[in-house]
Amino acid sequence: MWRNVLFDEGRNIAKRAERAQEAGDHGLARELYLRAITKFREASEISQDFKEIGVLRSLVSYYTDRVGALENETGYDNVRGSRLALKPPEKVTPASDEKELLRGSGVSEQVFKTVLSIAIEISREGREGHAIGTAFLIGDAANVMAKSRQLVLNPFEGHSRGNRMITDSETRDDIKEFAQLDGVFVIAADGAVEAAGRYITIDTGIIKLQRGLGTRHSSVAAITSATHALGIVVSQSGGIIRIFKDGMIVFTLKP
Repeated sequence: MWRNVLFDEGRNIAKRAERAQEAGDHGLARELYLRAITKFREASEISQDFKEIGVLRSLVSYYTDRVGALENETGYDNVRGSRLALKPPEKVTPASDEKELLRGSGVSEQVFKTVLSIAIEISREGREGHAIGTAFLIGDAANVMAKSRQLVLNPFEGHSRGNRMITDSETRDDIKEFAQLDGVFVIAADGAVEAAGRYITIDTGIIKLQRGLGTRHSSVAAITSATHALGIVVSQSGGIIRIFKDGMIVFTLKP
């Protein structure tokens, strides 16, 4: 009886893992695969049917291979053992710390941390109970503005620079409100918010990202490859945060 319960639980968890992987939430998929593997192992340990044991061990082997493939694809940090810090894929130029990430962008550590904290809040809380996706481009604002256009009226236009600094609490609240708009936020290196609802106009055809990532991700990748800006994208599905530099994903965070 108990082995059947464990087997059914393992199978259901594995199905959830497969759905998470298809949705691009590799951190959650890995966690669920490991839970499914544990259930199958526990079932095999109490089973007295050799054929059944063989099936269960095959499932353990199969899903262990899937975990390994996920870790290779995402560069999961086994030492830290956390979905909060995935190492960059091998094809990405490593940005091992914030200083390396910010190098050449002109963006200060304070500004970057502030934008990232806002992205994390949006990822966790959404807006009015609904999950939302959004994106931020930080630094090299003049070039970013030249390679984009407004989708909607820019809510920050006409305000003094001092009244649209990202480090100001009122501006933070405005950002979370305007995150529901289509398009991206453009933030200068010193933290002044230049625009919201900005549409990136450069060609994204040369950008190659992992399957499952949409237009927002490819557009941010493209603009960071053509400028010195850094990009932060919050996925509406799953709340995953991806950080872009030089057209590539350099960090993936799951708050």
